Amino acid sequence: MENGNYHEELLATTNTKLAAVLLVFGAKLRKQMPLEWCDVHESRQAFLRKAQPRTQVTFNFENGGVPAAEIVKAYEKDLGALYASLESALAALNEQQKSTVRDAVSRIIARACRDALEKREFLVDLIKSMPEDSKWDQVHASGGARAPFVRMGKRCSPELRAHYLAKI
Repeated sequence: MENGNYHEELLATTNTKLAAVLLVFGAKLRKQMPLEWCDVHESRQAFLRKAQPRTQVTFNFENGGVPAAEIVKAYEKDLGALYASLESALAALNEQQKSTVRDAVSRIIARACRDALEKREFLVDLIKSMPEDSKWDQVHASGGARAPFVRMGKRCSPELRAHYLAKI
């Protein structure tokens, strides 16, 4: 949203592995609502039957600070293509220099893998520590994910719940 001196963009993902990689590159979870837990119910009837919902956890990051688009592009790119681009960049170097650069890149990758695993463990602990009062139920009308839906807190009153469910 852009309005005068105010500009906000959303950097969020439901992919825990990608969230860990963003943290490795210095992205910061938002102080207010770093993650959002939402149990998605495919229909009002499924919600009332207490059918097992699909849990969706969204990680929300502070805007700016990291080149998110480039990180996501590299994250999703085929490893073979990334390796080929590294070899292409090394083509002008002699064999000793190539070996030195490859060794340095391998050490950096190994350390980044360790950091990513630690960041993912942090995210999983954060998910596990989320209080029930902070979770949401999202109930769709009978048309599936594209259908209209209502979202209500897990601990909302039965009256409020009935009011919202009557709308779909």
